[in-house]
Amino acid sequence: MTTIKALLYPFATGMLALPAQALMLRARADAALEAGWQTRLACVTGFKPDHDALANAGFRVTQTVPDGPYDAALCPLTKHKADSLAAIAEAWAALPVGGLLLAAGDNDTGAASLQKDVAKALGPVESASKFHARIFWTRKQAGAMPDMLQSWLAGGRTRLVNETGFHAGPGMHGWNKIDRGSKLLADHLPGEVRGRVADLGAGWGYLSSKLLKTGRHLKGLDLFEADAAALEAAKLNVEPLAGETPLRFHWADVTQGLPRQRYHSVIMNPPFHSGKATDVELGAAFIEKAAYCLEKGGLLLMVANRQLPYEAVIDAHFKERRLVAEADGFKLIEARA
Repeated sequence: MTTIKALLYPFATGMLALPAQALMLRARADAALEAGWQTRLACVTGFKPDHDALANAGFRVTQTVPDGPYDAALCPLTKHKADSLAAIAEAWAALPVGGLLLAAGDNDTGAASLQKDVAKALGPVESASKFHARIFWTRKQAGAMPDMLQSWLAGGRTRLVNETGFHAGPGMHGWNKIDRGSKLLADHLPGEVRGRVADLGAGWGYLSSKLLKTGRHLKGLDLFEADAAALEAAKLNVEPLAGETPLRFHWADVTQGLPRQRYHSVIMNPPFHSGKATDVELGAAFIEKAAYCLEKGGLLLMVANRQLPYEAVIDAHFKERRLVAEADGFKLIEARA
């Protein structure tokens, strides 16, 4: 990943002076954040793996913007345009007049388009290209927040999505559509999904919502999700459906461990990307942790892209496996611990 390296490039080359105190929105753990930045940089992220990695590296990390003042605000951009624009607006709001607003994104994530948007809202920007990324910056001018930035903030918030009927927001996986793999799982929920259930990588709560809508009695339902904003959206979607079912919401990196033999059933549509690259090991780690947290004879019901080779991993950690269904490029697998 080159985004953080590109973001720091103007400082490394002397194009910009190092800030005494800086803020990074949507912060990511990266080797480019060398020693010395720990004393300069406050990191804001709701993604648990990055939060923990940055904290372990000695950075101050929070989910919301801490009080400044800041000389600079840094924004690594992503493919989620509305979320990136919201981060830029948050960064502008955190800066004093004259503060540096700096953003960078890989060329194939639309950074050039975002640069044009920022120039339209805030006036001329300076820019550079390096590491297959676009870097651009400007300084905050006096005056109230421009209307365009106000709209960017609103556009990045969680809302009721008309297309799905669920609460979600930009930056969350599949925020404005029902994931086809998750729908395949939801359409084949067997009666054996019962007792105490864990939803691993729960996102904004689609699978848990569909499970609760079946009306079956559950001893408890635990949702595990690494994206704090998605987990908050899941609360909005799931809590009204719970009835007498006890709910617990865990902001957690599933790959780092789960309670042993706690659950009768696990449902999941595990992630398989790290950044833009396919990462089979990520899904494999979910399978391993699912086996660990299931009681003897417990049920795993998981969906995955058809081409992902998870069968050997499942066979190594479960006693039984069967293919339940295939559709739209996805496969639904049931396994017994």
